[in-house]
Amino acid sequence: MPELHDILSAAVAPGALVACGGGELQRKPMASIRALVELGTRDLRVAAMLGSADVETLLGSGFVVEVHSAGVALEGLAPRWREARQTGTPTVVEWSEGTFAAALQAAALGLDSMPWPSGLGTDLPALNPWLKEAADPHTGRPVLAVRALVPAVALIHVPAVDEEGNAYVDGDLVVDGLLARAARRVVVTYERLVETEPERVAISRLWIDDVVEAPGGARPTGCAPDYAHDPEGLREL
Repeated sequence: MPELHDILSAAVAPGALVACGGGELQRKPMASIRALVELGTRDLRVAAMLGSADVETLLGSGFVVEVHSAGVALEGLAPRWREARQTGTPTVVEWSEGTFAAALQAAALGLDSMPWPSGLGTDLPALNPWLKEAADPHTGRPVLAVRALVPAVALIHVPAVDEEGNAYVDGDLVVDGLLARAARRVVVTYERLVETEPERVAISRLWIDDVVEAPGGARPTGCAPDYAHDPEGLREL
């Protein structure tokens, strides 16, 4: 897939923060992940709210120095993720789903940080330097100040795009809409081309920089309604 390799070669520099769309075992951008591994880009920082095969594959490459996530699982806890958590190599930055979404929201709005009401009284601020307890300037009540998480590139896989470049998603969008607005560059791989249906657009072409056809591009994770995740393929990661 030379076009995808060329796009990622230009978009992802050593040390870049790469965000992966989808959630758990659905719509992981595996065609892009494999292309990125083949490029051999070093010192990658990876963000995935709910990771699976994407994070495991990148961890297996040896090119990752930092992972931001609320959790990584295959059909059970992902082994490379477990090792990273236990050894501290690469660095793991732990998020809750809510604070991860807030960090993307701050980036999408062009803010340095934004207040978030949950997570107070937990260990998260001690584990995650992107989170700091602060006082709301209007009420004085305690909040978490969530620092913006700005991906250099977001990798997203969807069932379809139309000829105008809009993306269509059947099922849960997870935080892909926020990812597309937070990242400096957005690369979308897709299963098939469809006619434009404005009322069904999940991610507007306004937020997408590159679209590349990649049938089966989420395997071994699933891409509803085209295919389910492949348990055997997950075991072979």
